[in-house]
Amino acid sequence: MVLKCSNLFFTILIALVALAGCDRAQKMIVDEVPSDTNMDNTMMGMEAIPVKLVWLINFDDGGHQETYNNWVASIAETLIAPEELRRSRIYNNVDPEMRPHRYVEFEFESYLDAATYMNRPEIAALLQESTNHVTDQTVHTFIQDVDYTYAKEEEGDWQIKHVYLIDYFLGGRQAYLEWARDVSTGLISPTQLKAVASYDNYYGESPHRLVELEFPTQEDADAYHALEEVIQMAEAELERQAGNWSLVMHKFELSSDYINE
Repeated sequence: MVLKCSNLFFTILIALVALAGCDRAQKMIVDEVPSDTNMDNTMMGMEAIPVKLVWLINFDDGGHQETYNNWVASIAETLIAPEELRRSRIYNNVDPEMRPHRYVEFEFESYLDAATYMNRPEIAALLQESTNHVTDQTVHTFIQDVDYTYAKEEEGDWQIKHVYLIDYFLGGRQAYLEWARDVSTGLISPTQLKAVASYDNYYGESPHRLVELEFPTQEDADAYHALEEVIQMAEAELERQAGNWSLVMHKFELSSDYINE
């Protein structure tokens, strides 16, 4: 794990606070490890699928953010030290007036790695302490849908990430996946887009699905969404979407203060 940042604390702040009120996250391994005769097969499947923990965070208008940052500065190294943590990133909303203000992601090679990380005594202790510093936030556990994940180049630190949070109505998941298959080639072919990643909510909760589109710059993102074929796909989606799924999109920019590999 290589740290490429000068101000680690600015990022982990987010993670810790989000973890703060998340009892389910702390109990991941206790509550979810299978106990039937198919344990071996289940565990192999859990080991094979990448997991992403996501925090959507908002900060108060007062001076709480600075106080929180100072606290996080003292625990950042501990938070990112475990070997299970493969990668972490922090993003700020492109529009600082929009919520959520921050998007934080911790990536793991498997669910078991994520569970092991969350159940480490030093991490659990920080999670408990973080309840004293919590801000407005939600935390979500996603597993990667490898059939709908594409990268044109090696993993990079693309500056702009467009995040789509999707909820299915009854029977809507299949309709969404069929639409995604239909448009996948047109979606990923423009040169401005560098990566697409899709995830399902591990617990089947809202949001049911997370989709990320990554771009090198804001100009690339704007140019991508201005393409005629992308506009046509968006219009077609609105027709298919009705009665099948709902979608909210957020635009984030990578914080250069913190990059952790």
